[in-house]
Amino acid sequence: MEHGIALICFLFIVVAYIAGRVGFGVANDKDGTSGHGAANDAVDEAIRMEDAKPRNLLLKTLEDIGCQYEMVEDDGIVFKYQGETFQINASNDSAFIWIYDLAWGQVGLSTPEAELLKQAINKVNEYTAVTSLYTIDQEHGVVTAHCRVVIYFTGNIEAPGNYLRSVLNSFFEVHRFVKNEMDKLCERAERIEIKGFSQ
Repeated sequence: MEHGIALICFLFIVVAYIAGRVGFGVANDKDGTSGHGAANDAVDEAIRMEDAKPRNLLLKTLEDIGCQYEMVEDDGIVFKYQGETFQINASNDSAFIWIYDLAWGQVGLSTPEAELLKQAINKVNEYTAVTSLYTIDQEHGVVTAHCRVVIYFTGNIEAPGNYLRSVLNSFFEVHRFVKNEMDKLCERAERIEIKGFSQ
């Protein structure tokens, strides 16, 4: 009989201990202070911080806007957007990324358009955030137009997909501005030539 009472008391103590531990754990989980919950939060925060780094965020954003990309040397990422090939140089160590649209236009070096392209690019650079530039290839006899821009790109940006799309779309605007400026310069050159001829 004494053993039965002792056994019942022992079981009662064990049950009370287990109930207390479970209750303590549930209460701390609700507060988010249990060891398990805190560890999960720390892991989630580390993942969020890694995903917010510029290069990692850029790769995810390219996927989100439907652009397949290819990695190239020196932190380069090449992809197509609306049929145009772009290259981005991005690192997780810098909040700034460089976007290039290389060789989007080309004219013969010995043509009148070559000088017009140079002048148009210089003029357009006065009023656009995307910088246009040209290279001269003497060997192949061509002048080639390129564009580039440097932008801030981190996890602090709201809707990074929309932001990246708007930046990429601005390259197409610059193409249009350069072509329009070339047309204006061409018309002006023709008027001067005609006026000079008629005198």
